[in-house]
Amino acid sequence: MTPAPLPPLSLPPLLDAAVQRMRLAVRGAVERTVESLGLAAMAALGSQRDALLAAQFELNRKRTLFAQTFDQAFDQQLRSDAGQRGAAVPAAWEALTLVEDRELEIKVQAERFALEITHNLEWELRELEAYVGSVLGHARAERDHNPLRPESVGHGVIRAIDAVADRPEVRKVLEAEIRRSLAAVLRSTYAE
Repeated sequence: MTPAPLPPLSLPPLLDAAVQRMRLAVRGAVERTVESLGLAAMAALGSQRDALLAAQFELNRKRTLFAQTFDQAFDQQLRSDAGQRGAAVPAAWEALTLVEDRELEIKVQAERFALEITHNLEWELRELEAYVGSVLGHARAERDHNPLRPESVGHGVIRAIDAVADRPEVRKVLEAEIRRSLAAVLRSTYAE
């Protein structure tokens, strides 16, 4: 039996439009990744070529699953952020004792993914955080209050990669290539 769908997320209209742009940006990054994996495979040799081709095949074949999983994980992160705004959030990793190992791995991977993406997006992120802060009615622009922050996107991407790839070497290739594609796409998406 399938679980009942969650009620639609209620966001301010401007923020909802930004969330939709983010989803489109991720889909665009997936398209770019499929193409770049094919090009990279032509230049690679041996087991690296096999991993690139396997990653391209899996991502190309399961694009819809990737998009659906990303949307669900991103929505879950948005709901979590909305619920935590008024509550105290544990600041230390030790506070996460009840979380499964894989959940902790996903959190760490999402944060690492976000750090690598944000390296070249600082100005765009600052402007976006100020914009989102004003839309949400926060006095100060803080990354923790931004539901579109790279950590939320990274969480969705890591979940989606897990859904489309079973083998660790394929996951690793997909993570690296999607990160490259997404970093290029997010600059303009955050600016918009």
